[in-house]
Amino acid sequence: MTRVGFASTDGIYVNEHFGHAKYWEIYDIGEDADIVETRLVRTGCNCHDTGLLDETLEQLSDCDALFVARIGEGAAAYLMKKGKRIFEAAGDIALIIEKLIKEKLL
Repeated sequence: MTRVGFASTDGIYVNEHFGHAKYWEIYDIGEDADIVETRLVRTGCNCHDTGLLDETLEQLSDCDALFVARIGEGAAAYLMKKGKRIFEAAGDIALIIEKLIKEKLL
């Protein structure tokens, strides 16, 4: 089972920039997917402030991978350096999960 966070304003689509993501849909994904919760994290652009990036990482520490509509190069590099897998993949969460499961991408 892999825990995955999807940045979403509506719980249906990955449609949020990492630095602006207020809500994260948290799923456990294995042979199928189960929603764990909708998680509220600190708001505001935190792409260039490593302190805020670390705070967001702490709030999403149980997630093995994060899906966002967009993320800046600096923030992405920082997250990867901290061991977090981050993907730009805007679109329907259900379709993204379906592809992850079908193609065993996690």
